[in-house]
Amino acid sequence: MNYEFKHLKSFCQVDSRVGISFFFNRKRYRFYSAKILDLDIQPNQYDDPEKHVKLDEMLTAFKNMLEKGWRPTDAIKNDVEVKIENILLEHAGQQALKQKLSVKYSSYYVRDLKKAASCIDSFVKIQKYRNLKFSELDITKARELLRFTSESSRVQFNFKIIYSALLGEMFETYKLPNPFKSIKLKKKEEVLHKPIKDVKATLCEISSYNKDLHVCCLITYGCLLRPHVEIRNLKWCDFADDMSYISLSGSRNKGKKNRIVPVPTFVREYLNRGEEDNNIFSGNPCPYNEDYFKTLWSRYKKTSKILKQHNTLYSFRHTGAINVYEKTGDLAKLQQVMGHSTLQVTLTYLRGLEIQQLSVLDMPEL
Repeated sequence: MNYEFKHLKSFCQVDSRVGISFFFNRKRYRFYSAKILDLDIQPNQYDDPEKHVKLDEMLTAFKNMLEKGWRPTDAIKNDVEVKIENILLEHAGQQALKQKLSVKYSSYYVRDLKKAASCIDSFVKIQKYRNLKFSELDITKARELLRFTSESSRVQFNFKIIYSALLGEMFETYKLPNPFKSIKLKKKEEVLHKPIKDVKATLCEISSYNKDLHVCCLITYGCLLRPHVEIRNLKWCDFADDMSYISLSGSRNKGKKNRIVPVPTFVREYLNRGEEDNNIFSGNPCPYNEDYFKTLWSRYKKTSKILKQHNTLYSFRHTGAINVYEKTGDLAKLQQVMGHSTLQVTLTYLRGLEIQQLSVLDMPEL
């Protein structure tokens, strides 16, 4: 048999995971670590630039092994045959979680993944499925798992996505159908995000309540950054020397793309530059805890005489998005300033905003 491999290269996914890929006998193989070569090279356990140093090391290791005659088919076949016959659903959940946690995700996503793995563990015990094999997880049992997780259709809708993400790579590795993708659930009702009616008055009230929350809201509205991760973690070195723009690498924002965001004058007025490596709020290299602004907002909201019931900290971002769209009418520009990964995300976002995209002139005439 004539073996052939080609197009060996490294890659970086949208979620910042890296790996190597190549074609062997017209079939593509992708690896995120060198474990299959019995080598402890796991680039996704590191941050930049160490991640890419390890990635280059892994690429070289695969190149050398392939040139020496190593082939992926037998290694993968033997590994899968052994595991697929023995692995139980409860062990699959634990194994999948461990694999997922080797990659750096947001704390909220990690929380959801851990919750999903915990639900699988409880499900196999309470539902007497302790001996259920991973390969036996069909659409019927997947539905049972969702109902066990929650009776709420909204929660089931969310966890269908989380279970699919948690176990997805294992389904793909073992060449099994992903039953969660075939489950049709009732579509969630869309929630209309409420903008801030009087931004100036609200910001003035917040300024009197707390300086940090005021600056956070200013940047959320003026720069359209996300408050709990992007803004909370800002350092003075992220700002240009003249404070005219903020630069964020792809690893520090949800869209996973490098962002350069202009800083309006009304925001700059409240920024007093400190040491380059210091967080702009805490005054030292370490930022405040993840719930810092969430707690401040909750306390402020109880005292506010201006805020409406459905206003949140993100309402400043929604209001800023409406302002940009109404000024420019340019979806591509709005996508760029919002930091969305695709234009489809921006369109979905607009549907959730209280923004008029049709006028009377667009409607039918008689």
